[in-house]
Amino acid sequence: MQGPQAATAAAVAPSGRAWIQGQRWDLGWLIGSAIIVPAVLIAVWAGAGSMEINLGVTAIIGGPHLFSTYLATFGDARFRRRHMPLLAAVSLAVPALVVWGTLTNFQVLLSIFIFTASFHVLHQNAYLTDIYRRRSGLPEWRSARWIDYGLLLLCIYPIASWKLVHSDFYLGEVEILLPPFLKIPATYYAVWAAFAFFLILWTCKTVWEWRRGLLNRPKTLLIAITTVIAFLVPAAATGPRLELAFQSVNAWHSIQYLGIVWFILRMRKARGELGDGLVKRLAGQGRASFYFYGFCFAVTLALLGTLITLASADPWGLNFDQYYYMGVLSALLVHYVLDAYLFTVSNLQGTRPEEIPFAIPAAA
Repeated sequence: MQGPQAATAAAVAPSGRAWIQGQRWDLGWLIGSAIIVPAVLIAVWAGAGSMEINLGVTAIIGGPHLFSTYLATFGDARFRRRHMPLLAAVSLAVPALVVWGTLTNFQVLLSIFIFTASFHVLHQNAYLTDIYRRRSGLPEWRSARWIDYGLLLLCIYPIASWKLVHSDFYLGEVEILLPPFLKIPATYYAVWAAFAFFLILWTCKTVWEWRRGLLNRPKTLLIAITTVIAFLVPAAATGPRLELAFQSVNAWHSIQYLGIVWFILRMRKARGELGDGLVKRLAGQGRASFYFYGFCFAVTLALLGTLITLASADPWGLNFDQYYYMGVLSALLVHYVLDAYLFTVSNLQGTRPEEIPFAIPAAA
């Protein structure tokens, strides 16, 4: 923990400055949008079909969130110039590996995907907690960041690990694999113990901050809601319908992400950091917001239309799911790699917003 003088000075800091765009916007787009999770789960429990839920979430929000990454990276001339080796390598290597995985071992490919997807969703909220931490300027325990990270990155796995060990974790009809040496009770015992350890530490830390008037409210609220949702969703369905339950988390994550990228592009436009072109026209408030979403939605429909056509032609003798995942995962895993980089470096000391676009919310 930091010393009492720092705590006293920070305690009188304006409480509203921790919010990214403002309390109302943050609560709506980043935190309160979690209401989509029970909404999707109700549809799952009511018996909605997998095609309707998967394609509905993908078309309406999942795909647009994915392609908004491309606007903020490939579409940004300054970012493109500075990171061309990364963009070129990811663009070539990731789709090639996805196609190879689809044709050679689809089950292993989907197993890798679900682990990377869960990490990506939780990494995004860890990134948001860093923004809230920096903007508030409040003192914390020296280990506070790592306690937050530990809880966030483990919260989805206690129930999920039990299902994985007992061969009860599916993505559609495909069982998600664990390495054989991990398919033992010790795996979920260890996960539960680690989760409990970080939950107790986080609770103690939160109580300490609250008693001293140092509670970072948006950060604490985001972590609490994320933990509850991520912990419970793996128990919300079984068998092939477990995939549909996870679409509820994907929907919330995608709404958050679209809000983040919209805010980033708006700020970059206001600061004159976007060159003339498509991205600048799509950035901003009002009508530009609809153009931003509409462009990402149109690209999503184009991708889905291409995949449906490819599956109908069936040039490689695959089923629809394999063609679907071949196309979607090629784009999605590029998005994961780019975001893993951006989420990690954006809040590092010395990161310059004009070079790393995702650093802008923390400095805005």
